[in-house]
Amino acid sequence: MKKFPFFHFFLSFFFCFLLCACSSAQVKKKQVLSSVENHVLAPQKVSLWKDKLYLLYQYEGESFYFVASARADHKKGSEYSTLEPKKFFELGEHEGAQNVIVVGREWTEVLKEVLLSLLPLNKEEGRVIFIDNFETLLYRGQDGKADLVDLARAPANIKLIGKVDKEEFNRLVYQKIKEMVGHAGVPYSRFLLRLENVPLTPFVYVDTQKGILTPLQLPPYYELEKEMTQLGFSAKFLWSFFVRSHFLGVLKAPFTSATRLGSLTWASVYTAFPPHYAELKEVPALNQSGQEMDLTDFNQWLDKKISKQNYKAEVTLLIDGEEFFPHFILASQRAKHSIFTRVYIFTTDPYSLKIADLLKSRAADGVDVRVLTDELNSILNVTKQPELAYKEDFVMPRSITQYLRKDSSAKARTHLNTWATFDHTKVYLIDRELAYTGGMNIGEEYRYTWHDMMVALRGPVVGRLVKNFYEAWSFNGWGGDYAAAYRKLFSKKQRDVNQEKPNMIDVRLLYTKPTQAQIFHAQLEAIKRAQKRIYIQNAYFSDDRIVGELIQARGRGVDVRVILPGENDVSIMDANNQIMANKLWRNGVRVYFYKGMSHVKAAIYDGWAVVGSANFDKMSLFINQEMSLGISDSSFVKELELRLFEKDFLNSEEMMQERSVGWNSFIVGALTNQL
Repeated sequence: MKKFPFFHFFLSFFFCFLLCACSSAQVKKKQVLSSVENHVLAPQKVSLWKDKLYLLYQYEGESFYFVASARADHKKGSEYSTLEPKKFFELGEHEGAQNVIVVGREWTEVLKEVLLSLLPLNKEEGRVIFIDNFETLLYRGQDGKADLVDLARAPANIKLIGKVDKEEFNRLVYQKIKEMVGHAGVPYSRFLLRLENVPLTPFVYVDTQKGILTPLQLPPYYELEKEMTQLGFSAKFLWSFFVRSHFLGVLKAPFTSATRLGSLTWASVYTAFPPHYAELKEVPALNQSGQEMDLTDFNQWLDKKISKQNYKAEVTLLIDGEEFFPHFILASQRAKHSIFTRVYIFTTDPYSLKIADLLKSRAADGVDVRVLTDELNSILNVTKQPELAYKEDFVMPRSITQYLRKDSSAKARTHLNTWATFDHTKVYLIDRELAYTGGMNIGEEYRYTWHDMMVALRGPVVGRLVKNFYEAWSFNGWGGDYAAAYRKLFSKKQRDVNQEKPNMIDVRLLYTKPTQAQIFHAQLEAIKRAQKRIYIQNAYFSDDRIVGELIQARGRGVDVRVILPGENDVSIMDANNQIMANKLWRNGVRVYFYKGMSHVKAAIYDGWAVVGSANFDKMSLFINQEMSLGISDSSFVKELELRLFEKDFLNSEEMMQERSVGWNSFIVGALTNQL
C-alpha cells in the first residue's frame, strides 16, 4: 500500500515530462512554420519524386522535409496543395527524383509582365482580374499610370472593359514563364515561385510542361482569436432565443407571433401525414411529342390561385460567387444613395469582413447602408472556423452587427426567431435601381467553395423589392407589427422609380410566409402540368408531396432529373437526400450528385423556371420567409438550361444503383419532414 504514493508521483512526473516535451515540440513546430511562411528559412533543396514535392530545410542543426502533392487538391474548392512537415525524413538519391528550381523575386516580374499585357490602353478604364482567391481591378488612372487594387477599394469612376478569370490568368502566367525560361536558356520546366503576403502560402509550384500552377499552403500553426468567449456565446444564445425572441419578440409582434405559431402547428401536422403515392410498376418511355404545358393557362391559374404580383424586369443570371460577388462589390462602389442588404447569414470570416468594410466605407461617404440578417445565425456563425487561410493577426469579431455599427453610420438589425422561425430571404438592393436575389448569403463558402446562383434585376420589380425591404426593416425594429403596418399603409419611400423598357420580361414574385405557401403550391401545380421535362437542383430535398408528384410525372413519360449536392453541409439532410434519391431512382427519375456542395435552388418545368431562396423542405415551403421568382420567358429558361443544368449534369455523378442507407432511415425521414 505504501508503494502507491511513490507510484502516483512517478506517473505524475512522467506525464509532466511528456506534456513539457510535447509543448516544446509544438512551440518548435510553430517556430518552423512561421519561419517558412515568412521566408526566414529558405529551402536547401527542392525535389519532385512520384508526384510529390520534397522541400529540404535545416533548422537548429536538424534536417527535415515539407512534403506536398504536385497535384492540386480540388476538394478544398480552390486548387491548393498542403505542405506537411516530415521530421527526420530522408529522401536520399532516389532514382527518377527531379530537381525543382527555386525562384526568388523574379516571381514579381512574372506577375508584372502578365499584368502589363492586360492593362487597358485608355485612361480611367480597367479590367477585373482574378488572381487565385483575390478579386482585383487593374486600371489606368486619369494620370495614365497603372494601378492594381483590391476590388472592394476600386475607384467608382473606372469604366470596366472586361474581366480575366483565374484559369485565363494562370494560362498567361504559364506562357510568360515559358518565354522567360526560353530567353534565359534554362533547361528546366519545374519551378517553385516565392509568394509574399499571402496567408499561409509561401510558394507556388509551376510545371510549364504539364500546365500546373498550384499554391502550396502550410497547415495553420496559430489559434483563431475570437472576441466572443464560449461563456459569452452561451449567454448570448440563451438571451437571444428565450428573452429577445420569445418575450420581447412576442410583445412587439403579437399578431405575427400568433400567426407563426398557428402556421408552424398546421405545417407540422400537414407534413407528418403526406398522402400515399404508389411507386410505378413500370417506368414508361419518355414522351417524344415535344408538347409542353400550356403556359397561358398555367399563368392564369397562378393569377387566380397564387398571386397577380407580376412585374417587368431585366434579368441577368449570375452563377457562382465569382460572378455574383464582384458584380455586387462594383455596384456597391458605385452606389450614390443606398445599399440595402436582407440576408439570412452574414458570417465573420475575413472575406465577409471585407464586404462589411466596404459597406462601412460607403456609409462614411453618405450612402444609406442598412443590413438585415438573422439573429440566431449571426450568433452561431461567430463559432465557425474560416474555411480559407487567414492572417495570423486576424481576430473574429463578436458579431457582424456590432462590427458594422462600430465607428460607422451603417445601420444593422437582426430578425428575431420566434418559435424557431427564420427570414431565409436573400435580397440585395442598390440605389432602388438594381436588385439581387437567389441563394447566396455573405460568406467565404458562397464566394469560393459552394456552387450557388443569383440573379440581378432591373426595372419595376425593384420598386416592389424595395417596398418589401422597408416593411421588413420596420418590422424588425422596436415597432414590430405596428411599425410594419404603418410602413405598409402610409410610407411613400417604396414608390416605383424604375421605368419599363422594351427588352424587359415578366417576373412573378412568389413567397413563403406564415399562412402563404405560394412557392410550394405553384411548383406542385407545375409538376402536375409538366409534359416534357422537369429539371430541379436543390440542396435539401425532404418534402414527400414534391417527391410523390415527381414520380407521377415520370409515370406520364416526363423527363424528370434532380441534382443533389454530393457533399452536404447538413448531415441529417444529406442522409435524407440519400433516401429520397433511392425512391426517385427506383421510379425512373434520373438523379445526379453534384461534385461538391451545391446550394442552388432552381427548377425548370417545361417552359417555366423558378429561381430563389427556397429549399424543398418544410421550413422553406411553409414556415420561413422566402422569395422566389417565376419566369416563363423562353430566352431566360433556355439560358438557365444551358448555363446551369446542362453544365451541372456533366459536373455531377449520375446515380446508377441504389445508395445504402442506415437502419434508422425511417427515423431520419420522420425527423427531416419537420425541418
